[in-house]
Amino acid sequence: MTLEKKIIEVDGTKIYMTENPGKPLMALVRNAAGAMGIWDKIWPKLTEYFTVASIDLPVAALDEFDSSIELFRHMSDHVVNTVKGMNYDKFHIFGWTGGAQIAIRCLVDYPEMIQSAIIISAVYLPEERRPIEKNTELLKLVLDNGTLEQYTYFWLLGQHTPDYVEQHFDRIKDLVDARLESDKGRFNTARVLNFFKKFRTNAATDEELEAIRTPVLLAAPAFESFPMLSHVRRLNARIKTSEMAIIPGAGAMVLQEAPEKFMAAAGRFIRAIAKDNPPLTKLSGKKTTTLIKNQRRIDLLENPEETAIVFLHGWLMSPQMWAHAMEALQGRIRCLAFWQPGHGYTTAFPRETTMEQWADWVMETLDEMNVKNCIMVGHSMGGMVTMNAKLKYPDRIKGVVLVSTQDTVWDDEKREGFQQAVDMVAVAWGAELAQQAADLLMGENFQKSQPAWLGTWTNEVADYDLAGIANLGSTICNRPDFSGRLGEFNVPTLVVHGTMDDGIEIGVGREMTERIPGAIFREMPGAAHCPPLEVPDLFTDTLVTFLKDNKFID
Repeated sequence: MTLEKKIIEVDGTKIYMTENPGKPLMALVRNAAGAMGIWDKIWPKLTEYFTVASIDLPVAALDEFDSSIELFRHMSDHVVNTVKGMNYDKFHIFGWTGGAQIAIRCLVDYPEMIQSAIIISAVYLPEERRPIEKNTELLKLVLDNGTLEQYTYFWLLGQHTPDYVEQHFDRIKDLVDARLESDKGRFNTARVLNFFKKFRTNAATDEELEAIRTPVLLAAPAFESFPMLSHVRRLNARIKTSEMAIIPGAGAMVLQEAPEKFMAAAGRFIRAIAKDNPPLTKLSGKKTTTLIKNQRRIDLLENPEETAIVFLHGWLMSPQMWAHAMEALQGRIRCLAFWQPGHGYTTAFPRETTMEQWADWVMETLDEMNVKNCIMVGHSMGGMVTMNAKLKYPDRIKGVVLVSTQDTVWDDEKREGFQQAVDMVAVAWGAELAQQAADLLMGENFQKSQPAWLGTWTNEVADYDLAGIANLGSTICNRPDFSGRLGEFNVPTLVVHGTMDDGIEIGVGREMTERIPGAIFREMPGAAHCPPLEVPDLFTDTLVTFLKDNKFID
């Protein structure tokens, strides 16, 4: 059934609308004139799940507002009053560019009405503002010496990818012509510059962002020049109920160029909110905790008992790898499973971060969770962090479990190979590269017995901050050699290693065990680099026995 698209008016505001009876309302908000058809390519997909309404916002009287926040508040009031005039008391909002700032303001000012938000190109400015100021100077140069037509071409050519411009220039011209007709007689250099300055600022304070409790999807086209991915990640760190979806190979006009790429990244969220069932992070029934520290977001999965065992996963993994063990320990010991930097929604580290700083981050996070002492379980890179943490904070770590990790450093060939691999993941993640990484991490037996795992994992990793994870690769490659200091370990230690591990051979684990006083070595037959996932029963039994033997649990 084809649904009709019509134009209605509410108190003088034009609305392009497709009614889908019985479906919730999705309000589309962007400052571009509705007649330009900016939303046309994504419209049919959205109308499968929603009644869709694009609100044609009036031209804002910019000089009437002392601050950008006041302006955004005024425009969010207009959106909400328009929706009320359509006889809706709740709605989902989809904000794009300037509309993204308005959507954020709606989240802050009208939490009782907003059911969810999808946001593309929201601005959250860094402390370094000079690049933005220079960009504004270049824009002024274009405006002072050009026409509305030339400015619109300048804007649209910069918003689309070069391939799209080359192959669809007629579509660009149509957009320009529509803009010229809609904005005839309204081109004013001072006003355009004022608009950019107002809209290239934060829509809410940090405190307001942290108070948002509505489900939010921050969709980030990978090739968008402004706002950059780093801006969106900072916003993701502030909004605790947000998740971030990076859209590979897409520019700022992704909804025009490649709506299928947007749906591949955002479809899960869209389908869930349409059913009033927004996606939530869940692991074995545990509670999700989000911390904000020094503008970085740290996501953890925990159960709230008193004594702590801390799980640190490895490269491209997630806390889900510990689910079987955490289930077995439920009610017996408090469990914390970190999302490592760049994984999930945890903010990535800068490239120059050291392994010692990584360990400091872990321990500072435990301070925030009021964990004074712990047993630390680290897998692969998580094991390397665990060793550094134990050596720097010897009195706080009462037990250590090292899984598929090593204490020595790599030679130049292996270090260069690993750095190249993580850099490739950052720019070319997809089915082919995922299979190569899976072959390194997971054994053949696991992949054959769990055929659905690869696709699920590939999609999960695609949402990670892959450039940030490449920064972790640099930290791992430049880690210190711990082998000469393992004699300082004075706590119960268990070393676990898969017999089929090609990433770090089992002999490395055996030799490491010999350097730790009283350490126990347990091999995991048939497992490769990820025993907690590949042989969950054996790994969990081994871990529980270790904890019981050392009186960490009853």
